[in-house]
This record gives sequence, structure tokens and C-alpha cells, in this order.
Amino acid sequence: MTQQPDQAPSGPTADTTASLDPEQLAERLDPSAPDPDHGNVRALVITRGPGAGSRYRIERAEVRIGRHPEADVLLDDVTVSRRHALLTVVDGAVVLTDQASLNGTYVGGERVDSHVLSDGDEVQIGRFHLVFQEGPQGDVDGPSGA
Repeated sequence: MTQQPDQAPSGPTADTTASLDPEQLAERLDPSAPDPDHGNVRALVITRGPGAGSRYRIERAEVRIGRHPEADVLLDDVTVSRRHALLTVVDGAVVLTDQASLNGTYVGGERVDSHVLSDGDEVQIGRFHLVFQEGPQGDVDGPSGA
């Protein structure tokens, strides 16, 4: 769950967990529109679990993650809900939001409802461990998946 600290931390250990109102978020994006990438390439890479090494480039404003056959990032395992999580790009930031999944969505070992991802963040969805990568074109290579 998203925790609200008594004081806003600062510095390199600052909490980047965000709670976003779904209606407010929907007003800010068109899920079918391409994401203006600001020169960066974004991807999720499976580092542990079935399909380790698979890379999914994030090229749209909305990317669905789950076990459902129509998911953009298909994680086919019973530990993953059909509609497990959603990536949305809002004002250049990539937000990971749990979609009321049974087993939860974790970033850096902490269960989150929603979280603004940063380069190198480790995401766990069911048995799958993924790393979020963001950087210039040459730094994030691999085939497009989302």
C-alpha cells in the first residue's frame, strides 16, 4: 500500500510513491496515443521468472500488464492476475498502478498501489521480476513488446 510519511523525505532516498486519482489520470491521457518519449526509450525487462531476458518497450501512453491474452505485457502464470497492473505515461513520467490484483504489485520489495518508476526500479508481479529501464536510444536496446 502507498504510505504517507509524516514529513516529505528529500535526497536520493526520497519516496517516489504516488497516489493518483483514476479520474484525474484519465483526463490527462489518451491511451491510444503514442507517448512523446522526450528522446528516451523505456522498457521493462524480465530478469527472473518464465521468459527471463524478454524485453518490452513502452511506446504508448497506456500499457496493460497481466495474464489476459490481450495484455500488452503478457505474464502467463497463475500468480499473475488477468489484469494485474497498468503503466501510464503522464507528463513524461511512467506510473505503475496495481489493478486490484490478488497477489499485489511490488517495487523495490514494497507493495504499491501506484508508483512513479525510475530507471533501474525492480518490479515484482507474481513470480516475475522485471527491471524498468529508461535512457537514450542506444542505452535501452531490444525488440519492441508493448
